Amino acid sequence: MRASFFRHSLLSRGGDKMVVAHANHLVSKGHEVNIITALFDTVFILDPRIKLIKLPSKNILSTIMIALKSKIGSDLVVADIIPMACFLFPQSRRRVVYYAQDYDESYYTSVLLKGLVRSFYRIGLSLFRIPTIAVSRPLADLLTKRFNARVAVAENGVDTGVFYPDPDQVLITAKDGRRALLLLSRSDHRKGFDIAQDVVKRLSVAHVDAFEVWTVGEPCDGLFPDIVHRDFGYVGEERLRQVMSSADIFFYPSRHEGFPLMPLESLACGCPVVTSDAVPYGRGEPSMKVTAIGDADAMTTILSELLAAAGLLTELRSSCSGVAARYNITECKRQFERLLVQNFGEVGCE
Repeated sequence: MRASFFRHSLLSRGGDKMVVAHANHLVSKGHEVNIITALFDTVFILDPRIKLIKLPSKNILSTIMIALKSKIGSDLVVADIIPMACFLFPQSRRRVVYYAQDYDESYYTSVLLKGLVRSFYRIGLSLFRIPTIAVSRPLADLLTKRFNARVAVAENGVDTGVFYPDPDQVLITAKDGRRALLLLSRSDHRKGFDIAQDVVKRLSVAHVDAFEVWTVGEPCDGLFPDIVHRDFGYVGEERLRQVMSSADIFFYPSRHEGFPLMPLESLACGCPVVTSDAVPYGRGEPSMKVTAIGDADAMTTILSELLAAAGLLTELRSSCSGVAARYNITECKRQFERLLVQNFGEVGCE
């Protein structure tokens, strides 16, 4: 089978990680794989057998227009934003798969843009009947209910061969008895970094000497001036494992998710998580404290209790690994391949 992943960018986000994982798995199973993208700047490692094709576009609109004109010589094309899937559909012999990593309408706050994206969903999923692979059951249910989508599920998973408890003693010592609160720094409104900043400011009033802030992701040095702050920036998986293993709490106040990887990776490293209802696997897990989306008061209260109770953190840490073990990256990759072959396996497969 010849498969192409068509994207505007391949960066260092969770969705990019899953694309790389699936592409690497497919090529390891003997399939031919292309990644077609305009922007390529990632910490994730591509199998050298994957062909990387760079597009000449400078923005996502021009990439979408290229998709409208491109005739891709593959048995199937995987697109993970719905406008791209719609534009690729007529030019790719209708052999397009929409890889739904989130509900695209959630990316926007403009009513006009939300309506436009919803129109693409109606065209792509209701009219064209583009087969869809969703990363979670709640996301699949949403697409089925709203658009009668042809959707199957390949839940995201964590690689416990990469993410496991591996504390860095230098970081542990540098904390000097403080608790480390780990945050994802991301300007995307959905990820709730502004909520995290607000909650940290509140915590600093009563607990300024009890904790420090660690951030990974987009550089944000200087955003926490009155608190000890270590900004790690974008890091590879090995360093992320060490950071997560050395942190005491991963605070992830997201507003919207398909199926986020970082909370699972944190749990696999033995670091408890405080998050929101946006995370579909959070409720009922003893190692995860979950609030309503955007409830900064509740988040502040939970974090205050955890910072003040070393025994409670130890108790939460002991139950982390069980959650991560239920979401296995190996089965996720196998399921993704099975679904591609199920839809298009009669073409190009031996």
